[in-house]
Amino acid sequence: MNSSVPVKAPAKLNLFLRVICRRPDGYHELHTLFQKITLFDKLQVETGKGTGQVQLECTGIPVPHGPDNLACKAARAFLGKTGLDLDVKLRLHKNIPTGAGLGGGSSDAAAVITCLNDLASNPLSGDELMKLGLGLGADVPFFILDAPAAIGRGVGEILEPHAGTSSWFLLIWPGFAIKTAWAYSNLELTTPCHKTIFSAGHGHETAMWMNDLEKAVIPRYPEILEIKNALLDLGAETALMSGSGSTVFGVFNNRQAAIRASNAMTRQKGARRPFSEFVVRGFE
Repeated sequence: MNSSVPVKAPAKLNLFLRVICRRPDGYHELHTLFQKITLFDKLQVETGKGTGQVQLECTGIPVPHGPDNLACKAARAFLGKTGLDLDVKLRLHKNIPTGAGLGGGSSDAAAVITCLNDLASNPLSGDELMKLGLGLGADVPFFILDAPAAIGRGVGEILEPHAGTSSWFLLIWPGFAIKTAWAYSNLELTTPCHKTIFSAGHGHETAMWMNDLEKAVIPRYPEILEIKNALLDLGAETALMSGSGSTVFGVFNNRQAAIRASNAMTRQKGARRPFSEFVVRGFE
């Protein structure tokens, strides 16, 4: 019997991102605070008896439609792990910019494998889903986790659920992508292992929020700093780049303040390259 289920895949912000050290395996040890937000990609996941074929149709923001799309990889990984004889058709409407530090591809992947597991009556345990997700990307386990926010350690896969924030955010995507690998490779770590005083109790203290990767990204992309300063001038409590960029977010006390700042940013665009704005709220 065929099944078809709609799924919403949320974006995330990194409210705090400290790069602790480079690991022997070449990856970086992190300490971060992930926060899910109300910006979504939309998926329709269809399954039926078959031979393991995976098809993808995309609308919205242009992304690869082929096997390199992370949603396709997720479906193939699930079928390979479970050995199920299913055909999978994915319809993906992209609202989350790519290469933006918002985790859109990882969220799509998490939504696909979680949905397929539900449709197949849960052949994989929660731990198995997490391991499968980690094989697809370091952020995927966070999106599988049933929590609005989480402290992340390791490469981001060691997760401690955390209370989400109800703050309103104005997101500014400056119209270009930044590759995560490039940002990390250009980060200079001046000591073997950074210390951090951030703890779960500081999660909602905006004064504690920071992002080490800004030091690598801003010299190459000064637009990031220009947007941060503009958001602060418009009343944001704080403004940061999310993840490895390129999205910058400002934090506001209420929706009206975020909308006013969005309108002001639109008027101030001038000669800047095109950018997109999103007024969103954190999951609680």
